[in-house]
Amino acid sequence: MPRALALIGLPATRPAYRAVAYAAAALLPALLGVPALALLAVGGVLCVTRIGLPLLSLVLTAVQRLAAVHRGLVRGLLGQEVAAPPAPRPLRAAHDAAAWRCAAFVVLDVPVGVLLFAVQLPLRLYGLALLSYPLWFPAVRQNGHRGLELTGTVPLDSAPRALAVAAAGLLLLVAADWAGRRLAALVRLLARSLLGPPSRALADRVHDLEETRALAVRDSAATLRRIERDLHDGAQARLISLAMALTRAAEALRGPEPSAADTAKARDLVEQSLGSARTALGELRDLVRGIHPPVLDNGLAPALASLRSDVESPALRVELRAELSSAPRPPEAVETIAYFCAAELLANAVRHAGAHRVGVAVRVERAATGGGDLLVLEVEDDGRGGAAPGPSRPGGPSGLRGLAERVRTVDGTLSLDSPPGGPTRALVRLPFAAARGETVK
Repeated sequence: MPRALALIGLPATRPAYRAVAYAAAALLPALLGVPALALLAVGGVLCVTRIGLPLLSLVLTAVQRLAAVHRGLVRGLLGQEVAAPPAPRPLRAAHDAAAWRCAAFVVLDVPVGVLLFAVQLPLRLYGLALLSYPLWFPAVRQNGHRGLELTGTVPLDSAPRALAVAAAGLLLLVAADWAGRRLAALVRLLARSLLGPPSRALADRVHDLEETRALAVRDSAATLRRIERDLHDGAQARLISLAMALTRAAEALRGPEPSAADTAKARDLVEQSLGSARTALGELRDLVRGIHPPVLDNGLAPALASLRSDVESPALRVELRAELSSAPRPPEAVETIAYFCAAELLANAVRHAGAHRVGVAVRVERAATGGGDLLVLEVEDDGRGGAAPGPSRPGGPSGLRGLAERVRTVDGTLSLDSPPGGPTRALVRLPFAAARGETVK
């Protein structure tokens, strides 16, 4: 019997009966959204005065009470559990995002609630009347005919015509059932989206963005301090020494006929100045390389090849596998982070792990979720293992923890597998979208 009722579009289960009950019970709260919208509009207009925000806060507080009624009806009759958001402070509802989301639900529920009521009750009742027409049309007399008349000229007084009316009623019931289920699903969706607290995923995402922004600011500040310190203690001191040596050489050669001793002294000072200039140029080159390695201008694969040639020795063999030829070139920020990650991981393998072989692989993959491209860097060594992220050094992010912090600034991840005794495997995944400023889904 329940299945037969469901086939003809009638409520046959407890959830279906509850959905019809919700349509009847939620009509009045839905209609209350009309004055709520009007009061919100008045409060918005009066925001140019002193009473605007207090009035908006009072209206939004009342709207939250109305939203609590909707929340209870949705929970009790539609089976959708919706947690209540935190209550705002008194007279501060106008500054509370949850209150405005409740207001959005109340406003949107006006047409949805009215339409749901019309579909679930009047339309169903009208369909039932048409479906049962063959049973009661002989008892009705209109203009000398049995039954009703269609458009006032065609009497529905025969069995075939009565069956056609019943078929139209059946179609109307089926359509009402379909529309009622879709509207009830829409109400559940609106309740989940607007009546509850912000989704945990969104809150976690905001928290993660705040942390990565702080890490990026801290990293930038540490980099600026390092550059200032290196310039002040290195290249600047060398250039000052160079200027002083050249000044002394000029003074030794200032006379009309400098002596052989003065000439030899000037020659020594010029040679000293040349050494200072070469040292200063080397320090400036190292400083620039620490900011952005020039070798990255040719791409990440040549940069990693150059890094391998710098690190490789008879005691350490580095195997590089770069699969980037046919892939789109990563953004500059992603390439730079990948390069520094490879440099730090190779340095760890040489200094701490005692490795004899290191494998470096880099490739571009399609993200499993959300789309977009990922740059994947994998570094594996045969060292002693036991590596773990430690505290960053005072000079700025460095070491494994520093790498993890730098990777997070572009929504990347660093995973490390380093059991005692080895081997150590580090996997860096860097999405392109965050480095380009695109939305990460």
